[in-house]
Amino acid sequence: MNPFLDKTYAEAISYIAEHYGDTIALTYGDRDYSFRDIKREADLASARLAALGVKPGETVALWITNRPEFAWLWLGAAQMGVIPVVLNTRLRLAEFQYQISQSESVLVFVPGPGDFRNFLSELADVCPAIREGELPAEPFPHLRKVVSLDPPEEAWPNVIDYTTLGSELPVPDYIDDPLAPGLIAYSSGTTSLPKGVMLSHCVWRKAHDIAGYLDLTPRDCLYLAVPLFGVFGFLNGLLVFWSQGSRIILRERFDAGDFIRTVRDDKCSFSQLMPAMVERTIRHPEFEIETMKTLRGGTLLSSRSEDLQRTIDMLDAPGFAPAYGLTETTGPVTRCRWDDPLEARLSHFGWPLPDCSIRIVGVETGEDLPQGEEGEILIRGYPVMLGYFRKAEQTAETILENGWLKTGDLGFQNPDGSLKFLRRIKDGYKHKGFNVSTPEVESAILKIPGIDSAAVVGIPDPEFGECGAAFIIPAKDAAPDPEEIINHLRNELASFKVPKIVFAVDSFPLTSGTDKVQKFKLRDMAIEKLGDRVEQTSK
Repeated sequence: MNPFLDKTYAEAISYIAEHYGDTIALTYGDRDYSFRDIKREADLASARLAALGVKPGETVALWITNRPEFAWLWLGAAQMGVIPVVLNTRLRLAEFQYQISQSESVLVFVPGPGDFRNFLSELADVCPAIREGELPAEPFPHLRKVVSLDPPEEAWPNVIDYTTLGSELPVPDYIDDPLAPGLIAYSSGTTSLPKGVMLSHCVWRKAHDIAGYLDLTPRDCLYLAVPLFGVFGFLNGLLVFWSQGSRIILRERFDAGDFIRTVRDDKCSFSQLMPAMVERTIRHPEFEIETMKTLRGGTLLSSRSEDLQRTIDMLDAPGFAPAYGLTETTGPVTRCRWDDPLEARLSHFGWPLPDCSIRIVGVETGEDLPQGEEGEILIRGYPVMLGYFRKAEQTAETILENGWLKTGDLGFQNPDGSLKFLRRIKDGYKHKGFNVSTPEVESAILKIPGIDSAAVVGIPDPEFGECGAAFIIPAKDAAPDPEEIINHLRNELASFKVPKIVFAVDSFPLTSGTDKVQKFKLRDMAIEKLGDRVEQTSK
């Protein structure tokens, strides 16, 4: 029986505090936090949000790197009915400007100086009123204050130092509706503008369901260095392991040497990894297979069976297993057990989680297809998102009247009910675990002088699953340089959205009559042009 069934954030947090008490829940740097500390810190965050005047139903943006305050503010906001908006820390100017504005965030929480970028200064450059003036102000029509988690370098009237807020504040009432929005995470999907995915309090129920496939206990320990702002971090990482009383060692970013030493010294049994992390680990001078002997398994962010096989072999970690899901489905909806036969884990993405249903339908017809036949994957069940924030039309297009969510992914079901994911149907691909909207990248390319047309496709990448290949048609008498295009995009887009290679062509292959770009032909062209270099594009 899932103890988090129909539980709110507040009830779930109380549950783990009561059941696991003084057991270590989180290690960050030289500090340990117990499960009782999680509740204490979440309540303090709720109290501080209330003291700042934030009301239930309002949104606050968390533009925060991997650090404990991310968890405390997320949990503290959600349990009182305030909706936390988790932002990718790699967002560039136009991206964070849009997401903070579109989410109607009244506060933005950022790290202070010393992180890999100056979040506060970048916000103030976009909105000078943050430095000196009155808020709200364009381009953030709902923003009241910016909150710095660390003492800011300068005293600005609209910036609050989080460390100066009181610690003896009254805790506001908890929300009692488990179906209320508890988090917004932006998903690019396949349109040019990202959409805010609203997830309910069911994240705790989902976490417990996933944990059942891993046989977790309080003796397990997770090494976690993937970004917390994604489902892979906050759900598959934090909540899955906390739901079972397991310890998490959190790092701000991945370092192969630290990973090797931490697994050895702290006897970590699980980790969330990307193929590039695996490669950096096995190439590190401190790596010895014996040092990884306590690593039982984990989740690899890749859809390639070759990557999974290599991870299991090179790390001698037999329990790495695949899963399939979306932000819109609160993460995984199918999964293999950690101890399923390797042949099964290499051939499909597992079976539906409890109370999750899958259909495969014709891409054009929407009619059910027989087992083994390829079609669009549809999902129904409790973890389906509440909808896209302030985007009713897109929500209606994605969630059908009968509750089935259209994933836009191609796959098929095997006779035993397991799911095989093949690829995305519409424009888009996944690089470094993040969805990339090709129309968004194309729009950025077309702003560069000397380019008439642009088309972006995803191609195989051995380390990151897929990477981007851009095709451009230069304007008359123009000869844009591919490297200059890539360098320009690095200043306009998050790093994971920047194509790895650019091809200049005279024309695009088009469909007859409708003149739509045949992207599958461009993809084949890119792979053919690169040849063996396809396996080296992510170096």
